Amino acid sequence: MMKIPEKMKFYGFIGFLAIILVYIIAQFYVKSHLPELGWTISDWLINYEDGGFKRRGLSGSFLFFIQDYLKIPLNTQVFIIQSFFFLLMFYFLIRLLMSKKLNWDILILLCSPLCLLFIPVNIFNSGRKEIILIALVLFFLCGKQSELKKYILFIGFIIGLFIHELFYFYLPFVMAAYILKTHKVDMKYLGSLFLASTIVILILFFWGGEINQGQSLELLKQRGIQFTRLNIFTYDVAKERRGMVNAYQSYILFALELLFMIFLSFNFVKKYLPQQIRNFKIFILISLVWVGPIYVLGADWFRWNHIYALLLIILIIAALQDSQEKIPHIEGKMNITLLVITILFFIVFYLHIQYDSSGNSSEYLRQYIENKIPFLKWAV
Repeated sequence: MMKIPEKMKFYGFIGFLAIILVYIIAQFYVKSHLPELGWTISDWLINYEDGGFKRRGLSGSFLFFIQDYLKIPLNTQVFIIQSFFFLLMFYFLIRLLMSKKLNWDILILLCSPLCLLFIPVNIFNSGRKEIILIALVLFFLCGKQSELKKYILFIGFIIGLFIHELFYFYLPFVMAAYILKTHKVDMKYLGSLFLASTIVILILFFWGGEINQGQSLELLKQRGIQFTRLNIFTYDVAKERRGMVNAYQSYILFALELLFMIFLSFNFVKKYLPQQIRNFKIFILISLVWVGPIYVLGADWFRWNHIYALLLIILIIAALQDSQEKIPHIEGKMNITLLVITILFFIVFYLHIQYDSSGNSSEYLRQYIENKIPFLKWAV
């Protein structure tokens, strides 16, 4: 049997990532040119023009400015931004991978359903503002350390809070990325980042208006944007909270999925980074407490899980030993057990997404499974 060279395995994995990226961008192009647009597009178009200063309004007002002066349609601008940040994410991720001693375990975890494969599987909810945060962290971690990078991380994170306040709930990941990259706990930098970001959050909380002040849909319609019934401007918080209670089984499963991903990550750290076990435990405890409020405030638990899990795996990759090889390669054999576990995890997660998106209908899920696997009709 012909043996595949180690470097070819790595480039094969990169090819797999490239296929995912092409698929994601193609899907975003299709979504951005639909007659009626949904959540992903509307999230970027929250603006200050309707009612003044508010949470998340910076991006929309910036896009309005571009449309006014360059005449680029808003939907096209959102597609360009999504594509740009996904290209940055994958570019910096590949650079980070190439700089580390890799094994199949970490690559399998990277492609778990809560990490990279979440994006194509749940394309309806992908491409939202967290891609800026993920790209920013990856940018800081890859390549050589520099003072310029520190400034970009700091300023980028603070500006990001005006784009979406969810950045704040993932502050521990940004701080951990800084510590991993610089190999020191710089209390002046980290304290300043915490203080500045907390001040911004307080400003948004006390002086930031509601996302929709009553004119957003009309303003966007005048600018050529028509939304479906489900979009950020028609979001009803009270109704969503009631829905969370009624769909408690689905949210319990979301919690279990995140805990399972943390468990897999812990096993990896225990096996390959035993010297980091204590730090890993402390970080998980702090980060879960810090991110907890967003699970109370927002119903998108699958999305919060994705951001948490992907940033966690990125930090673990950053903690791996640097490679001294000129040509990147993957060490060791494929971990078949972990691969099978991840595939089963993927199937469960995929079916869970179908169940959740159907309004938690067990009947819909049963019919979906039967349609996808016809022989099951004869087995029941």
